[in-house]
Amino acid sequence: MKILFVNHTGAASGAEFALLRLVSAVRRRHHSAVACPPGGALAAMLDDTAIEHLPLPAFEPSLRLHPVHTPLAMVGLAAGSLALARASRRCGADLIHANTPRAGLMAAGARRAGGPPFVVRAHEHTPLNAVGRGVRFALTHSASAILTVSRENARRFNEGLDRPVATCVYNSFDRERFNPKTVHGSDIRQELGIEREAALLGQVAQITPWKGQDTSIRALWALQRSGVNAHLLIVGGIAFSAKGVRYDNRAYLESLHGLVRELELEERVHFLGRRGDVPAILSELDVSLLPSWDEPFANVMLESMAMGTPMFVSNVGGGPELVEDGVSGRTLPPKRPEQWASAVEEALANPAMLAGMSVRARAATANFSDELHARDMLDVYEHVLSRPERDPGAVAAEIPSRRIATSEPTRRFVRGDETSGNRQDPDPSPVA
Repeated sequence: MKILFVNHTGAASGAEFALLRLVSAVRRRHHSAVACPPGGALAAMLDDTAIEHLPLPAFEPSLRLHPVHTPLAMVGLAAGSLALARASRRCGADLIHANTPRAGLMAAGARRAGGPPFVVRAHEHTPLNAVGRGVRFALTHSASAILTVSRENARRFNEGLDRPVATCVYNSFDRERFNPKTVHGSDIRQELGIEREAALLGQVAQITPWKGQDTSIRALWALQRSGVNAHLLIVGGIAFSAKGVRYDNRAYLESLHGLVRELELEERVHFLGRRGDVPAILSELDVSLLPSWDEPFANVMLESMAMGTPMFVSNVGGGPELVEDGVSGRTLPPKRPEQWASAVEEALANPAMLAGMSVRARAATANFSDELHARDMLDVYEHVLSRPERDPGAVAAEIPSRRIATSEPTRRFVRGDETSGNRQDPDPSPVA
């Protein structure tokens, strides 16, 4: 089987790291190449791992109507689709794996131009505004399968449809890199001058409003007011800053610095930017925070829990599918820093509870691996290619059960077929 993986942007965040791991595993058995914009972080990572990649124009439109940007995006879509059709012919692809809905739109255009069938991977929530519904319609009527990274992600994609078309296959993570038995301890405390008796909290995420770093900062302030000696590490940088990004992430980062100054936390909040020693930093944290309010399913949840660091996540989005409240971590309402502070204070005051969460957090990641993820995705590819007609709804109903990680030894793969009331979701950044 020859598979062409496609990414709409050359920037790199969680979706691109997941793509890199998937391609690395799949190419052991099948010819694989990646089509992506040249010259960016993703292309550099592909070069580092000797993965073949083909140039593709960037396609980074906003999922909002705009009198100027939307028509320009349609022109860019046409150019990207034709370039992808040529790339698929050049490498003789049997199947295209579109790593994002935006890449899926290019794959749909390439399909109309004679390209191969494609599956689309949704790492982010597709908003149900006018543009988002148009994107969903185009993908539903052109893709052979629609795969999401969480059940909540699938539920939101399927919302309002006559039958489910999207189904969940969880991402993997780098088990070798995030292995507490092989990760050497971090000297982050010495680097930052943090005393050993201080609690160490951290948030590892790209800098963007929906990740909720402001909630983490306000929670630290509430902890300080309660007399808790704690520091907060904010690890991550701005991944996306193109015109198609909904949020002004640079302005948000400035606002976070302003909030720290306003709350007089300059000595307690440490902005570390992107780091190459994330596993070691996670191993030093007492608690890992992710107070996102629009989170599909973050890689850092798997990474942190594999290191034995309990995750405190929002009770909306994909977090509760991995974190069991009070067992392997905590699930808390987003944008409520006082509740996050209270939960952290309770955990820090009970070392036995934290230790139990640590053990169960590691156990919860047992069913996630690159090999299992690749095997599940290959099952989907083969199922798609074996069908004479294109029908993502039928694929969602027919593909074999998939693995998910829970506190139970095994549990069947759950398809995103729940129903809910109508809800207008915010337009997310291009990649979650």
